[in-house]
Amino acid sequence: MLMYASANRDEVVFDEPCKFKVDRRPNKHVAFGHGAHHCLGHLLAKMEMRALYKALLDKIDDIELTGIPNWVQSQFVSGLKTLAIKYRVRPLILR
Repeated sequence: MLMYASANRDEVVFDEPCKFKVDRRPNKHVAFGHGAHHCLGHLLAKMEMRALYKALLDKIDDIELTGIPNWVQSQFVSGLKTLAIKYRVRPLILR
């Protein structure tokens, strides 16, 4: 049986596979497929994520987890259902 939820959690491939690490190197995840099934839009998706994170992180001073992450309960697709956080926005500097 193919288990999509376990694709990026192989202990042989990833150090601490269940820990969220934005800066994981090397990162051989298969979020956009592999081989003939590689997603044609992966470059656009990565560019959009980079732009979102840059815009967001340029405006936030501090961010912290305030609750226990709630994961989707599924055999097909995994991911966060809810993630409680608290953040502080940088003061606006007018020029």
